[in-house]
Amino acid sequence: MKTKKRCTALLLSLAMIFSVSVADREISAEAKAASDTVTVTLRVEDSSKTLVPPTSITLDKDTVAAINNTFNASVETPVLETAHVTAAHALAKYISDQSKTPASDLAFAYGNPAAIPGQDTLDSSYFWSFRVNNTSLVMEDGFTQYNFTSCPVQDGDSIVVFRQYYNSAASESSSYSFFDKESYETKVNEKVSVTLKKESFDENWNTVTVPMAEQKIIIAMVNTTGSDPVPAIAQVAATDKNGIADLSFNKAGTYALYSSSMNADGTPVTSRAYAEITVKETQSPATPAPPAPVVTPPPTIPQHHSCVIKKPLVPQKIKAKVKKKKATISWKRAVLADGYEVFYSKKNKKNFKKLSDTKKTKITKKLKKGKYFVKCRSYKMSGKRKIYSKYSKIISFQVK
Repeated sequence: MKTKKRCTALLLSLAMIFSVSVADREISAEAKAASDTVTVTLRVEDSSKTLVPPTSITLDKDTVAAINNTFNASVETPVLETAHVTAAHALAKYISDQSKTPASDLAFAYGNPAAIPGQDTLDSSYFWSFRVNNTSLVMEDGFTQYNFTSCPVQDGDSIVVFRQYYNSAASESSSYSFFDKESYETKVNEKVSVTLKKESFDENWNTVTVPMAEQKIIIAMVNTTGSDPVPAIAQVAATDKNGIADLSFNKAGTYALYSSSMNADGTPVTSRAYAEITVKETQSPATPAPPAPVVTPPPTIPQHHSCVIKKPLVPQKIKAKVKKKKATISWKRAVLADGYEVFYSKKNKKNFKKLSDTKKTKITKKLKKGKYFVKCRSYKMSGKRKIYSKYSKIISFQVK
């Protein structure tokens, strides 16, 4: 049953995506033929973590043949059988290098990954997808999409395998999100601009990319002893209306950026985007500094971190609905907010009292008869301290 649901979700998701522009990339017969070597970058993003950080994978004809044999040895229908290098060969090569039983650990279904070692335990609404150079490649007919086990890749390509969510109620899948670059470089105390984008559709249902405005970005110093970036010191930033965030750092090192947009019920709106920033010293020190120790993730976010702590934005579109002496007050989610405080007054916008402290964007309270004035503010946590936004505009309503 789960396999059937997964298949249905995948097919419905693919049915929504029509032609994708593949300008500047023509997959010719020569490109499909295996060259002496093909080197690509592979990254695997689960719903909540990076399974495979950016990793260089080199494949040649002998490696491709060995992988085909490994993953077809115990099945009647060939899984990988092409002579040319595909996106699936890159992932299969990585798993083969890491596992003693790769054919058991990495499973394929309907031409795409069905299970990847270390993946989050999720229901059948989640499935694996992929992009090459942040694009869903199509065949020569300009319409039919390649699946993972048939999509040819070329030397220098970047492959991202990511977890996608199918919302059966809305009949739509979560979008693929990504930074405009996979890696950035800057110097200490110098600004670097990053842009966060996602896939969308234009008026003709062609796939396009659009900026992700007012989106939270998590920043973490990479733990150099581990594969997945571990937040030694974590902080947050936010994109502007054009999806751009200007960042600066007062400490050299490698930092990971990741971001994903979520619905109120915790299901993803977008996939998990990831990039890295290398921050170098402005001037090389005369004496090489000793290697920095690996820092254990602290329980709280210190105030001296290299990224300036920003206040959360003010809650917008606050409104109230009253029914049978119960008032439901709601507002739009504020960027960087960890929670919200709601205040009320019955004295003409004065002497406000706290009505609620909540992490949700809606509360329902039973109130006595009369006229009420309500305002709201958001806050983010910095350790045990709350950093508040300004108050929202004041609204009023009547309980009869």
